[in-house]
Amino acid sequence: MRFLSDDLILDPTDRVPIQVLGAGLPRCATSSIQAALESQHINLTPCMHFAHVAPHADRSSIVLAALQEKDTARRHKLLHRLFDGFQATTDFPGAMFMDDLMDMYPDAKIVLNKRPGGGQKWEQSIKVLTWAGSPVYLAVCYLWKTDRNLYKVWYAFLEHTQCNLGLAADELLTAKHYDVHNAWIRAEAAKRGREVLEFEPRDGWKTLCEFLGKDVPKDEPFPHRNDAAEVRMVVRILYARGVISWLALAGVVYGTARWALKGKLF
Repeated sequence: MRFLSDDLILDPTDRVPIQVLGAGLPRCATSSIQAALESQHINLTPCMHFAHVAPHADRSSIVLAALQEKDTARRHKLLHRLFDGFQATTDFPGAMFMDDLMDMYPDAKIVLNKRPGGGQKWEQSIKVLTWAGSPVYLAVCYLWKTDRNLYKVWYAFLEHTQCNLGLAADELLTAKHYDVHNAWIRAEAAKRGREVLEFEPRDGWKTLCEFLGKDVPKDEPFPHRNDAAEVRMVVRILYARGVISWLALAGVVYGTARWALKGKLF
């Protein structure tokens, strides 16, 4: 299942530059756009998405380091380690580093994927991800480095966003956060003389393919992935895995103690 396992193997020497930057925030049809970019019609595969980060402690460690790195050159080196080998990106972490990625990949097309209904709908939708910052999640899933990293990444993302977009703490994950992020994308692209396609899934294949110079598929619906349902299932599995891990550890400790005391623990 996505977010729990990922068998993608990349060539660490691959220097093919990213060709499409999906600049919209998470919960803005990022998985649907990933599916479209990786389809046979556009064929930009693989496309970076947080589903390619969450199961890998090494990748989430790089994301954490990049979010905390203030020096541009060192941050770019980290991001190259993360993005080299991908032909496109959408979702987190790419959306957080769009100014860096625009400089690193000056020929990439920029697609600002937006949430239907705008900021108010995004504010409601992003709540499906706030479990990542829960102390209960950290406690239950602490034995897994991927989960410890995800908890740290959540708060580093909030701190980075607050500083980068000039938001107050109570403006994070609100409609204003959504609007300011999109305005930032437009401004960063304008600084570099780059065109931006503002896109919603209902715009369909025609709008996206024409912008990317690809043939438009006929009689095929644009991909639709229900990430919210998938994320809820993943959270249940993570909590179950965490509980089982603690029980297993307790069993090992108990068994070791009984052996050490020759069965006279009680």
